Amino acid sequence: MMIVCTPAQVRIQSCMGRTSLLLPTLANTLGMASCGVLGTGNGWSLLKSRYRGDKSFRTGLFLTATVDLVSGMMLSGGILLTGGAVFVVLYNSCPVWTALLSKYALGRPLSSGQSVGVCLVCMGLIANVLANSRTHSADVGKVVSFGSVIVLAGCVLHSAFFVLSDKFLRGAGHNNCHGNEEYVDTKSNSGGGITIQAPIWSCCLGSMEAGFMTLFVFAQIHFRGFREEQDSSASCSASTFSKGFVALFLLDAVHAAAFFLLLKQIGAVGSALLKGAQAVVVVILSAIFFCSKEESQCLTSAKAGSIVLVLSGTIWYANESNKISNSGDKLKAMPKQLVTTGEELLSVEIESLLT
Repeated sequence: MMIVCTPAQVRIQSCMGRTSLLLPTLANTLGMASCGVLGTGNGWSLLKSRYRGDKSFRTGLFLTATVDLVSGMMLSGGILLTGGAVFVVLYNSCPVWTALLSKYALGRPLSSGQSVGVCLVCMGLIANVLANSRTHSADVGKVVSFGSVIVLAGCVLHSAFFVLSDKFLRGAGHNNCHGNEEYVDTKSNSGGGITIQAPIWSCCLGSMEAGFMTLFVFAQIHFRGFREEQDSSASCSASTFSKGFVALFLLDAVHAAAFFLLLKQIGAVGSALLKGAQAVVVVILSAIFFCSKEESQCLTSAKAGSIVLVLSGTIWYANESNKISNSGDKLKAMPKQLVTTGEELLSVEIESLLT
């Protein structure tokens, strides 16, 4: 929640520089990299062994980092164009895309009930885009609509990052509803039985992404400057910028640590669904604190309706997933009951033959 509000506040104070700098993405990657302090020595040793001996793991690590970096850059640029209130509604579509990608990449199909939740979320997204195009002036509406497209594309890639991380943390065949089971790699010759610690996975991704983003930001500042020419008169003290960036870094570090731990425990779709809880609070806070400064932050009836649809779809999907989880538990218990019944019948038949 605060991760969405803080960039908006710093942006309004003209401390984020030109939009293309994507400073929130740099803060996010540094926060991810800092999670390495939570990893254990044994965890790092296991990672080195897996990295050296498993080519598919190395490929997956670089692919996941690339997808996460591109999605992060798109989301950071999008929020600077749309504002927090619009951003969080679009960002709340991540459970939908995660569920769809999980179906094809991890072999976890959607039930009919889950499909209803997907449709509700899509309806909410469409209503949100239409509301933004009608409530702003022509120029502002074009910027917000363009930013919405960028955010939506970033959400799809972010969901792909969820699924890729789920695969390498827990395995493609792992049941999404039972996160306490350890993933054991039986295909790799060198990495069999190795489980990656969530903070170490975060650190590996964050370190690679932070290195690229640091070069990207400094190159942008060197060749194009920190601000746009028309914003040269904007006042932002070094103290304000430092406090804002440090706040972003600390919040992103806490967010990354919690996110990857949850991802390892409950899987991609479950983690994405938890993001729905932030939507209402962020939209309300954006309206309270920033509506007087930016029209796009104000809460309208159309925007409220889109939020209701998105949250309804998320809750519906969660409820259907819970039903599937309970059904899976019952199915797992059935073979044991059948074996017990079979043994009893066999003993009865043997006794009848003996008598």
